[in-house]
Amino acid sequence: MATGYGYWEVSIEKSGRLKLPAALLQKLPEEERKIFYVTHGFGEYIMLWSEKAYSKQMEYMNSLDRNLKRVKLYRNAFLRNTAQLECDSQNRIVIPRPLMEMYAIDKELVMLLDNGQIEMWNSKNYHEKFDMSPADLEDLNEEMHLGHYLKEKEDGNGIS
Repeated sequence: MATGYGYWEVSIEKSGRLKLPAALLQKLPEEERKIFYVTHGFGEYIMLWSEKAYSKQMEYMNSLDRNLKRVKLYRNAFLRNTAQLECDSQNRIVIPRPLMEMYAIDKELVMLLDNGQIEMWNSKNYHEKFDMSPADLEDLNEEMHLGHYLKEKEDGNGIS
């Protein structure tokens, strides 16, 4: 699975096609550069998954008990409008219109690569949410390094 990270601002062609940045594709293993899955994100963005990252997510989803109402709700919401996309010869894909409309993406978007998962944001919404001053970033960095947000590590009896 891809372990790369990156940020790109991308324009969408009039035809609705999106050319994946060459620098993004270079961060993915060669076998993960042609087939992608697009789904709802877990926030205000569309998620574009490499095939391996999507398979890992589906393994998790398939481990859940589909007879539970919340699991069924989660699965149906996640899978709604999910599509498999294949890059054309110029590394372009077409994001399904319902997703584009739902997440207000029209001409400009921000793409963030995080280990095979690619968040695609409406550019304006992304900048409104995440642009911060150097002082704000410094404060946030300090808060992160205080250890409040670390995943708890379990020992043999489930206690960290």
